Amino acid sequence: MANTPTGSLTDSQQRIMDFINRYVSMNDVPPTIREIQHGAGISSTSMVSYHLKALERANLLNRRERSSRGVMVRDPERVNLRSVLNVPVVGRIVASEPVPMPDADAMRDSENSVQVARSLVNGDEDLYALEVKGNSMIDALISDGDIVVMKRMTEVQNGDLAAVFLTDRNEATLKRVYHEGRRLRLKPENPTMQPFYVDARHVQIQGKVVCVLRKV
Repeated sequence: MANTPTGSLTDSQQRIMDFINRYVSMNDVPPTIREIQHGAGISSTSMVSYHLKALERANLLNRRERSSRGVMVRDPERVNLRSVLNVPVVGRIVASEPVPMPDADAMRDSENSVQVARSLVNGDEDLYALEVKGNSMIDALISDGDIVVMKRMTEVQNGDLAAVFLTDRNEATLKRVYHEGRRLRLKPENPTMQPFYVDARHVQIQGKVVCVLRKV
């Protein structure tokens, strides 16, 4: 099987491509997502799906969504990786009540990244990604297990979706932000939940949501 260009692939994506090539050579059929997870050493089937979508956008794969063995390697000469960005997944953000932040080492995970079309994020490269836990933002079409791509910034406009760090509690949350004098109103997007208020002096804006990658 032809070699695949690797210059813009993450380690995880290269392992996935190598495993698919080996598996097809040995079995004459493509692997399932579960087999890819174990064979390529990926943390979850959700992350496999995200990487497969990125590889498909990069023209390295074809996928038949309704087939359990629907992953097919494309002709590598058709690859165009300039249209995508690698965005590191640096941790988790809670879309419910704020919870304690993991320490700095726990937030680093060089193995995990997602590829995002430059057209979705205006080509901006000052980006990072977080896995969402909780369902307080479901009316904003952000659900538990989704990945949000964040633009690093310390200020946002009223109504922006932002990652907010509460310095007095060492806690973080994902909410829609409104400035109201000396405090901020942090509003969930779930009709069963109420907004809450925090002193603006104890808030650090860590980024604004620019793109959502929904779990499979």
